Amino acid sequence: MPVHTSTQALAKLQVKCRSPLLITLMLCASIASASDKSNDLLDDYGQLPLVRDVSISPDGKHYSFIRRMEDGTESFVIVNEQAAKVVGAANASELKARNIRFASSDHIILTISTTAKSVYVRSDWENDIAVAYNFKTQSFAPLLGKNEELYPAQSGRSRILGINPTDNEVYMQAYVGTLTTRNPPRHLMRVSLDSGKGKVIKRGNHHTLDWFISHDGDVLAREDFDSRKNLHRIYSYTSGKPRVVYEQKTEQPEVSFAALDQTERYLIFVNNTAQGEGIFTMSLADGTVSGPQFEQRDREIARIITNANNRQFIGAAITGPLPTYGFLDARSEKLIKQVMEEFSGSSVIPWSATQDLSQVIYQVSGNDAAIAYVLHHTESDELKIIATGYPNIDQANIGQIRAITYPARDNTKIPAILTMPVGNIQPKNLPLLVLPHGGPESYDSMVFDWWAQYFARTGYLVLQPNFRGSTGYGNGFRDAGRGEWGRLMQDDVTDGVSILVEQGLADPARVCIMGASYGGYSALAGGAYTPELYRCVISVAGVSDVAEMIRSTKRNAGADHWVVDYWESLIGDSRKERDKLKAISPANHAANFQAPVLLLHGKDDTVVDFKQSRRMERALKKAGKQVELVTLDGEDHWLSRSETRLAMLKEIDRFLREHNPVDG
Repeated sequence: MPVHTSTQALAKLQVKCRSPLLITLMLCASIASASDKSNDLLDDYGQLPLVRDVSISPDGKHYSFIRRMEDGTESFVIVNEQAAKVVGAANASELKARNIRFASSDHIILTISTTAKSVYVRSDWENDIAVAYNFKTQSFAPLLGKNEELYPAQSGRSRILGINPTDNEVYMQAYVGTLTTRNPPRHLMRVSLDSGKGKVIKRGNHHTLDWFISHDGDVLAREDFDSRKNLHRIYSYTSGKPRVVYEQKTEQPEVSFAALDQTERYLIFVNNTAQGEGIFTMSLADGTVSGPQFEQRDREIARIITNANNRQFIGAAITGPLPTYGFLDARSEKLIKQVMEEFSGSSVIPWSATQDLSQVIYQVSGNDAAIAYVLHHTESDELKIIATGYPNIDQANIGQIRAITYPARDNTKIPAILTMPVGNIQPKNLPLLVLPHGGPESYDSMVFDWWAQYFARTGYLVLQPNFRGSTGYGNGFRDAGRGEWGRLMQDDVTDGVSILVEQGLADPARVCIMGASYGGYSALAGGAYTPELYRCVISVAGVSDVAEMIRSTKRNAGADHWVVDYWESLIGDSRKERDKLKAISPANHAANFQAPVLLLHGKDDTVVDFKQSRRMERALKKAGKQVELVTLDGEDHWLSRSETRLAMLKEIDRFLREHNPVDG
């Protein structure tokens, strides 16, 4: 196909500015300035992407994106490509910009958040807000902002469940009540994009999780999960009054209802099969289940892909080192295969599309690009790269990303991602950084990982093991990690190091382990249980006391909440297996540590309590070990701010230069 900017020229886009698209020209001006000023690799990698979440309007006339500004704040930008002018912009200022999407050809929805707390609520929460912007009238409307009856402390109220572009309305759910209301109900609301005012159209209850709405605004179904009764239900509204068509007694939801089928008579969900995992349909008339479709044996359904307006099923993304796809529409299937062939060394993700699929935006991330947004004009079969996330990182400076598999000590095959150092470096006896992922039910794939890539750029070999318990490689592999925190899951990480040492790639005297969230736990477990293996240990927002993590979850969510059962099924029963939880908590084994430890933690973390790092610091100091704790003020669990993200990378870089330098 004709390619406006080829794979080879991708990295030079920001210098040559060859694309006629305004969005690229606008960015090139600021990119050139940034390139002149930045000689510091830390700045190039440590800040949030320059551009992210590029989206196209339903009619294809406008583009939108989130743009990082020079002062580290972010702005939402909307561009009319043909008129060559910005038609709207909003500065997120101190708030955290989350995403941007078109609700109609004239309206766009901006999502922002901030960490909130209240004396009436057990724990802090991430308060997310959706704001509609009409760029014809240049007016803003906070969605549900005028509804005084809403319960003040709630997360997830920015979620859009459906869009009615004809009437300029969206469908959202929100808890209703005052701060003193016990168990506030969650209702479905129809919200005006111009005024922001919402009106309750269906009443739910405190257990309501989700709603499904037809393309013309009819409520079709409601999903509830009662944690006290351990009851998962689907109510169908197709005959007028709600009636139960699905009911399962379970301690946590076992299936995830994600979409409507094309006829809007069935719900789509993912579930286990005899062979692995597949997609099923459930009739809203009588609850009859059919399927599976898109059945996978050694892979999983990573994501259900739906249309923009009312979550009708379009296709599915399949897990793997590089994602693959299955679409109902043969044209969509053909289009993405073309783009995947062009960028064969990277993950290609469908990001946004016009209503008629005449223009499709893909995110390309991996060996070909440091996160690029590619516009496909499908009628002319032309590709245009319209923005890059890391403009100062060209293709020549991307560490080669490889998907590998190695045998664990019990011969279980462990998939992993290996990132090679940048430059003409002899791949022998290299300094190694082990970077286990968070989750732990997640997985690493062939994408541009800013963290791994920075250290590959500075000369390290980086191993990202998908230890058992990871998702992406079948339910059997995932379930093999149940109850294995600090045990088999950690052995898989250790065995990856041993294999690279045996192969002569890694220098056994220059190995460090670092990670965030569960990856931070794994780093601490490495220091506690295989202390002779690592020269240094780095944990970002890592769990150090597993029993305390479960106790705090019970305090905050309630002892009967399904999330408590989830963690106990994943790790161990907090009442029956207390000794086990103590044994797998690194804070209880501080005396074993030999390597110096760097702890970093955001003070506004609502996922892993800051106290987890403080507990580890105290235990190590009491044991006479070398430890540093760096507090990231104002930062959350996801490193959402450039200032603190860059500060984190600088601290890790300093620590590594001191304790595991590339040249020594």
